[in-house]
Amino acid sequence: MTQSWYESALSPALPSRRTVLWLCVLACVANVVLVGALAGAGVLKSTERGDIEYTDTETRPDGDIVVPSDADYRFAIESPTDADAFYNMVVRVWSGGPLYNTWQPDNVQEYHYLPVTYYFFAAISLFGYVAFKYLLFGLSLLATAGGTYLLLDAESSSVGFDLSRRALLGLSAASVGFAPMVANFKVGQVTPFAYLCTAVAWWAYRRSDDGLGGAALVVPTILKPYWMSPLAVFISPADRRWRGVVGFLAAFAAANALSVFAFGVETTAHYYAIVASEALAESGGLEPITEWSVEAIRPFPFLGGVAIVPRLLSVLPIAWVWARYVRGRSDYDVPLFALSIVMLFTLLQSTTLIDLGLALAAFVVLGVHCYRADGWPFALLGLSFLLAHAHTYAMEVLVGNGHPNLAGMLDGEPLLKLLQPAVYAVGLLYLLSLWLASERATAT
Repeated sequence: MTQSWYESALSPALPSRRTVLWLCVLACVANVVLVGALAGAGVLKSTERGDIEYTDTETRPDGDIVVPSDADYRFAIESPTDADAFYNMVVRVWSGGPLYNTWQPDNVQEYHYLPVTYYFFAAISLFGYVAFKYLLFGLSLLATAGGTYLLLDAESSSVGFDLSRRALLGLSAASVGFAPMVANFKVGQVTPFAYLCTAVAWWAYRRSDDGLGGAALVVPTILKPYWMSPLAVFISPADRRWRGVVGFLAAFAAANALSVFAFGVETTAHYYAIVASEALAESGGLEPITEWSVEAIRPFPFLGGVAIVPRLLSVLPIAWVWARYVRGRSDYDVPLFALSIVMLFTLLQSTTLIDLGLALAAFVVLGVHCYRADGWPFALLGLSFLLAHAHTYAMEVLVGNGHPNLAGMLDGEPLLKLLQPAVYAVGLLYLLSLWLASERATAT
């Protein structure tokens, strides 16, 4: 492939692809060391000593839920975490209460996943809250490393790229330090499991086991419905990829059937009412910057209500890639897979660093192809990765505990809204995905 004039001009000034890769790996390792040291010292709010409280009663408008006197479990209260929401859901059900706590008491967070997810959390709740947190953390680490391994193995094999087992294991282990994933580990969120299942789906896709691939995407979907977006690679008549849709529908129907069988129609219907409510809330206005969390990612924040226009327009190039794909151009699968994840951050009004953990799948799959291309594509991908990685640190200064000198400026300075590294990371990842699609179009 011949280089264009600007590629030739840029190449001498660009770091080598090995240098870019090592920078990304070292950033992940440094993050693990830093967060691990802070956690060990009890500095992180989610690892403070003695901040877990236990209670036998959960207050609700229709009558309190009380743990049986002979039970060896109690409600746990810890802030800021999400792990206690999952654990308390199990305790609530064990105590004869409802699955969902949409009344949102002050000291207990809301639970809002499909009823069948109860069984996973119940299985790791048997030994108490502290053990639950450690089990959830350990499984999250394994899910992240395992997902990266599957993605790298599947993609490198598909393009004939010789990646040693040592490199596979090393990169997979380093990926647990990706800051958006670490944000999940700290509070006990479930993105690592969605990431693993998305990786299984792509791994199965590469082996033409489309039914398994589609079925694997049910897990992300029942956690957060918009995480089903990678199903796009199975929505095609070419190569009988539609079997992935069949596998997805069959597994999704089974999950709902089990939910109805175990918890009843009313509880299952309640879940879908919660989903509908969340979807409607997504169309509301953006909150002021003073109300942003450290994990917030707000695309097009300077456009206000007009932001809906670029959000919707961002789907059009993706629709073009998908249209080429369904017409039998299977070589568009990589950019389509990457864009199906990236579009979550360009289309939705607001997402978080927690969600951005799923973008690691796009970085890995796209990274294999950018690495082979060398030059500016991999350099820009590395920059995108590092920007996503740095987001939580920048936001800590902007709206978190490290902004005392900015406190007076937050309301009156709209330019502060532009200082979101993850927004630019997503933009670069979006453009690189389209670049790969354009390369495939040129090769026609």
